[in-house]
Amino acid sequence: MQRNYFTLYHTAMELHERLAGGFVFEIHSQQKNELTLSFVTAAGDHLQVVMVSRKPELCLFTREGMNRRKRQSANLLHTICEREVTGVAMSPYDREILVGLSGGDTLVLRLFSASANAFLVSEGIITDACTSRNDLIGKPYREKDIHLAQDIIRELELLAQDKQLFSLRIGHAAGPDNQDSLNFLPGFDRTMLRALVERAGGNDDPDNLFNAFREIFYELLDPLPQTGKTPEGKPLFSILHSPLPESEICSSMLEGLSRYSSAMWGWLHTAEALGGLETTLRQQLRKIEKELLVYDPETLAKNASEYETRGHLLMGALYLERTSPDSIIVPDLFNPGRPDITITLKPNLSLSDNASEYFRKASKTRGKSSALAQRRTGLEQRKAILESLSAELASLVSPKAVKQFIDANRTKFRGTGMPAVKTASGPSSRFRTVKLSPSVTLYIGKNAKNNEQLTFAFAKPDDIWLHARGSAGSHCVLKGATMQHKEEIRKAAEIAARHSAAQHSELVPVMYTFKKYVRHSKKLPVGQVIVEREEVIMVRPAKNDE
Repeated sequence: MQRNYFTLYHTAMELHERLAGGFVFEIHSQQKNELTLSFVTAAGDHLQVVMVSRKPELCLFTREGMNRRKRQSANLLHTICEREVTGVAMSPYDREILVGLSGGDTLVLRLFSASANAFLVSEGIITDACTSRNDLIGKPYREKDIHLAQDIIRELELLAQDKQLFSLRIGHAAGPDNQDSLNFLPGFDRTMLRALVERAGGNDDPDNLFNAFREIFYELLDPLPQTGKTPEGKPLFSILHSPLPESEICSSMLEGLSRYSSAMWGWLHTAEALGGLETTLRQQLRKIEKELLVYDPETLAKNASEYETRGHLLMGALYLERTSPDSIIVPDLFNPGRPDITITLKPNLSLSDNASEYFRKASKTRGKSSALAQRRTGLEQRKAILESLSAELASLVSPKAVKQFIDANRTKFRGTGMPAVKTASGPSSRFRTVKLSPSVTLYIGKNAKNNEQLTFAFAKPDDIWLHARGSAGSHCVLKGATMQHKEEIRKAAEIAARHSAAQHSELVPVMYTFKKYVRHSKKLPVGQVIVEREEVIMVRPAKNDE
């Protein structure tokens, strides 16, 4: 529901409250399919709006603080930097957020999944764009959808107030699963249509559908942003009042989208880690199954018996005159009355030597059969282990669980002949790690000695160091963030509070500072430090590390 029209509608209203009177700081792209728009609010705070394209699971979220673009990034729409934001509004006709700028120009944030883009409109003409510049510049910008007589909310409001009009529009529904009959509802994507059908009890009766539609429509006007998780651990987001599994209510749309997006980044990171491992497991299983199909013990036993029989027949036919160097016809001594048998010979060997050759081949075939039987047993054992690992892998739902799974099963992986399983190397194997975003990682000490290594051997002077104030706990180091990354610092502080003796408290003070202001003393025990300068933030301990 993160891309739904109503989610973006309320997001635009909250952005208007934050950004109106502020100005555009910079616009850049640091990650593939990701656009970061940095603003300074009227209150002087830094706020980043991040757009994500080509990932249906993500759309738009915000980050507090300033994250300056790095060297390998694209500086975009630089002509509007330092322009004042006059207001933020939602397009009445489609999933586009309109950012009004001083001078009368409009920055359009088009939030379609496959073709998300940001472009500048001046007097109805597109003058610049982040992507597809050559195709868009100079073309007119048509905001209104020619298929809509009214804007989306007005159209839905008319339907919610007129049962007869709703019934006329709905046509003849084919059944409770036929959502096509409801496609006349603007702004309702497939997720919303499924929710509508479920609210109607799976009944295609127009009265039931109308009542369910009214109920959902008024919930959309007064949303309840919440995050949740599926039983498999996949993050969920909704603005309807029906509770999600493991629901957590958010105070605002911006908070809900930020929490959901952070959790979804972790989920996608897990899926990426799982994908490579699952592919390797499948390839290894296919290889074993192919080898097992080739093994045929019955054929090998039959061949060994035939070789031995031919050897005996040749020994019983030494008295016969050899008329051909390549073969000889002998009577079937083991089955009298049956036709004679033609046996292939090696021309340069005598009959007795040919018989010995057949006995040798019989012995070799039986030995091969025995070795293959042992090989088959080993393959079946490896297959059972791989199938067990594959089943266990399917239940993992977090990057932490994937790493623990790999570390716990390295011996099994080696025993099945799989190539070495790669995990994040270096510090992540020594410290607990939590990926807060694609570029920001939190490292957590495991014990006093490990805390010492994390702080004084691994952390760099400008890394952010965190610790629960006044409580025993883990040292935490935040890499890839600056002091302006307020959202990441708060999340890291919540996790630091969780890894402290105060983890069961309602609120925990967590201090954070640059690592260069943390030092140790010979008089202090291992793991204890002196902090020369600090800031303190009050947080609720995180429920988990995700």
